[in-house]
Amino acid sequence: MVSEIEKAEERLKSFSYQLSTECGILERLVYKHKNQHRRCHYFQYILKVRRDLKLLKMAKLDEILGSSFIVITDRRPNQKVQLLESLKRKRSGHDKCNFLERLLGASRLLSQMVEPLVKAA
Repeated sequence: MVSEIEKAEERLKSFSYQLSTECGILERLVYKHKNQHRRCHYFQYILKVRRDLKLLKMAKLDEILGSSFIVITDRRPNQKVQLLESLKRKRSGHDKCNFLERLLGASRLLSQMVEPLVKAA
């Protein structure tokens, strides 16, 4: 089972790298074609996908996935206790959200990106 988890972690890391590469390509396409296609429906959906990708970058999905895989594989048991304690706590400040809220927000954002992504294609 550990090898399956490690394989899943490697796959998610490679997908994350591919997502950042494709995000850069999308940014360049929007930059080049914004003036010409800004009123088209498909381009509006592309802009929505771009906005959601920026929000996903701000959520630091790589950091969330990395810390969750550390907890799952028990590489650092001390961090597991600290992470479980941080899940219990509410918001520590106005700018910082706890781990669970960030994970939930990233999953909602990914689920909301599906429709504009399909319509943009």
